[in-house]
Amino acid sequence: MEHDATLPNRRSRARRQSDSARRYLDIEATTPALRTTVELAARSVGFAIAQLNVLDETMQYTLVNIGGPPVSTVERSTTLCDDVVRTARPSVVARNRVEATVRQRGILDQNGIAAYASVPLRGREGLVVGSLCLLDRMPRELSDGQLQELEQYGSVLEEQLELHRRIGSTPAKLDNDHDLAGGLYAGQIVPWFQSVVDMRTEKVIGFEALARWHHPTRGLVSPGDFVPFAESSELIIDIDLEVLRLAVKEAQLWQQLRPGLRLSVNLSGRHLAHPDAVAQLQSAFALSSMEPRLISLELTETSSVNDGPLIRRHIDDVHALGFRVLLDDFGSGWSSLERLVTLEPDGIKIDGHLTGFIDTTRGRAVLKALSSIAQDLGMSMVIEGIETRKQADIALELGCTFAQGFLWSRPQSAVAVRRMLETPGDEG
Repeated sequence: MEHDATLPNRRSRARRQSDSARRYLDIEATTPALRTTVELAARSVGFAIAQLNVLDETMQYTLVNIGGPPVSTVERSTTLCDDVVRTARPSVVARNRVEATVRQRGILDQNGIAAYASVPLRGREGLVVGSLCLLDRMPRELSDGQLQELEQYGSVLEEQLELHRRIGSTPAKLDNDHDLAGGLYAGQIVPWFQSVVDMRTEKVIGFEALARWHHPTRGLVSPGDFVPFAESSELIIDIDLEVLRLAVKEAQLWQQLRPGLRLSVNLSGRHLAHPDAVAQLQSAFALSSMEPRLISLELTETSSVNDGPLIRRHIDDVHALGFRVLLDDFGSGWSSLERLVTLEPDGIKIDGHLTGFIDTTRGRAVLKALSSIAQDLGMSMVIEGIETRKQADIALELGCTFAQGFLWSRPQSAVAVRRMLETPGDEG
C-alpha cells in the first residue's frame, strides 16, 4: 500500500535531510583520508581555511577544520553553509561581490572572513547533508574551472563519508594523556544524548548522556577511540564527573519542558574503587536542583576493578542519596549474573551485541530469561541496540519494556534535544 503524501506524519524534506545528516554525525570521528582531501581542496584553489561540515535541521557540525580557529558546533542559521544545503548548489561569496546579500556580508564581517566558497555534499539518501567550504581572510577569486575542481573534491569526500559510514571509524591516535586531559580541561568533552523509549507507548521517558570529544583539529572523536585510553589512565573518572555535571545541568532544563524525564549517566567501575567516590559524585551534583530519583548511574565495564566490600558500600551510599544504579553492557564482559546478587542493582542494560541475536532461537531464549529474572527481582531492564521495528516487536513480546536504539534516536547534541522537547508531539 502506497503512503499517502497528505498524511500528517509524513516527514518533511527538512526533517528527512536532518535525519540523513545525523547518520554522518554518528561516525563520530574523522579519518586521515577525510582530512587529507579537505586540505588538498584548500591548497588547490589557494584558500587558507577549509572545513568539512555536516548540517542537521538546527546545527552545523564541523568534522574537519584545517587552518581555522577551533570550532565544533554552531547554529546552522548563522552560517553561510546553510544556504548551500538549502539550495543544494555551490556558493561563492565575497565582500566585493555585488550579488552578496546583506546577511552574507554580515556573516563574513562577524567572522573576519573576506572570501567564502562551498560545494554541497550529498548523502546516501540523495539529500544534501553538508558542505566542503573554503574560507580566507584575504579577498580571493574563484574561476569556473576552480569551482569544478572543488566539486570533484566534494565527490571524493562523499565517497569517503559513505565508506566511513559503512565500516566505521579508524582509531584516532592520541599523542599522550596530556592530549586528552587538555581537551577535558578546555571544555571539549561534552555530553550528547540518546533517548530511552517505553516501547509500550513509543514515548521518550529519558535520555542517556554519552561523552563526546569535540577536538579542535580532529573534529568529533569517537568514544571508542578515547574512552579506553581514559580508562587505562583513570582520566575516565574526571570525564565521567564532567559529563555528569553538564548532563544534570541540561536535565534541569528538560524538567521545565517535560517534567519527570529521566537521565542516565555512565559511571566507570574505577570510581567505586576509590574511598572518596560518593563524595565526588555529590560534588558534581551539588549545584543541581534535579531530583536524584530521576538519575540512573550506569556502572560500565572495568575488568581491572574487582567487586569487594568497598564497591558494595559505595552502591549502598549512592542508593541512600536517592540515585538508581544499573549494570551496563549486561550480557557482555564483566556484567555476570553473580553481580545481580552481590551488588543488588536497580536494573540492567542489555548489551547491543546481544540484541543482535534477538531474531535467533538462542538469542530469544536468553533475552526472555533475562527479562524474567529482572521482573522476579523487581528490576528495570533496558535493551540497547534496537534498530528495526521487527527487533522492537520481538523485544516487547519477550517482556522487555524500555529500549534505546537508532530506530527512535541517534545520539544528538544538547541543543538538538532541547529543540525536540520544545516541539509538541515530537519524540525524536
